[in-house]
Amino acid sequence: MSDLKRGMSGVHATWMGACCLLLAAAPAFAQLPSSTPSFPEAGAEDTPELAPDETAEPAAEDPTQTAGGALKVFMGLRDYRTLRQLKAVMTDNLQARFDHNSAPFNGKRNNRLVAFEFTEKSLKPSRPAGAKPAGTAAPAAPRYIATVRSLWAEQGEATEIRTESITLTQREDGLWRVGDLAQSSSEKLRFAGTVDGVTSLRTVLRAWIRGEAAGARSTLSDTFLKRYAGRDEALAALFAPPSGKAHAAYQIVEMTPQGTTGAVARVRFYDTVIGEPAPIDGRVRVLKLVRKGSRWLVDAWE
Repeated sequence: MSDLKRGMSGVHATWMGACCLLLAAAPAFAQLPSSTPSFPEAGAEDTPELAPDETAEPAAEDPTQTAGGALKVFMGLRDYRTLRQLKAVMTDNLQARFDHNSAPFNGKRNNRLVAFEFTEKSLKPSRPAGAKPAGTAAPAAPRYIATVRSLWAEQGEATEIRTESITLTQREDGLWRVGDLAQSSSEKLRFAGTVDGVTSLRTVLRAWIRGEAAGARSTLSDTFLKRYAGRDEALAALFAPPSGKAHAAYQIVEMTPQGTTGAVARVRFYDTVIGEPAPIDGRVRVLKLVRKGSRWLVDAWE
């Protein structure tokens, strides 16, 4: 009988020990990957989760990866305030020319490039494409030559439209750089006449460049202001740039005296999207001036 009890006690102890081992292994077993394949729920994305303070940002592409992109960057940086960035888009040889004389590139402090125009069709290969003949030297880097028109202005008044030939060269790393700049022609635009009232006209037009109707009130006639009485928004809209654009320049095309107390001016207004190529056309409006005592005032804007 005692042997039976001892046998039962041994079985009980063995069973209890096995249970304890199973309980101890349960957490580790729960961490093992399941042998049964699991599938994401509908709509779940197979992408890693980001930490709460992390955001996914796409890598910015270098615009100079294409000849057209490099040309747009170059034209948009031709300003005395962005000289370092401008030189970074040039080849070493062109940088040396720039250091010797920067005026052809960015003008002068008062005469600035305010708009430019080109299309992808403006870029022409500078040599015929073709396979390299056997035994010849390595081919020259790919090059394009573009014809670009640009509008320049001084204190908001258009001074000239330049036509330039710009050469772009591809580097070994695939990026494009401007390798040459040559002016083909220049059309002078600044009004050189000395018609009475032109100073007042320029005061109004400079307020238009700034988009400030309030700055022009002192040179607007009472008759003009009465047309906008109670319509401040309409007057402000006359001076404000179109949505998504900026005023680039104004051009006094012509100004004709009307006796001794009046004058009529035809003015072309240019708007642009800053840093983007766009047609340099402008729109023409007629402004009429009237003399009141010793002052000349804008009386109509048609």
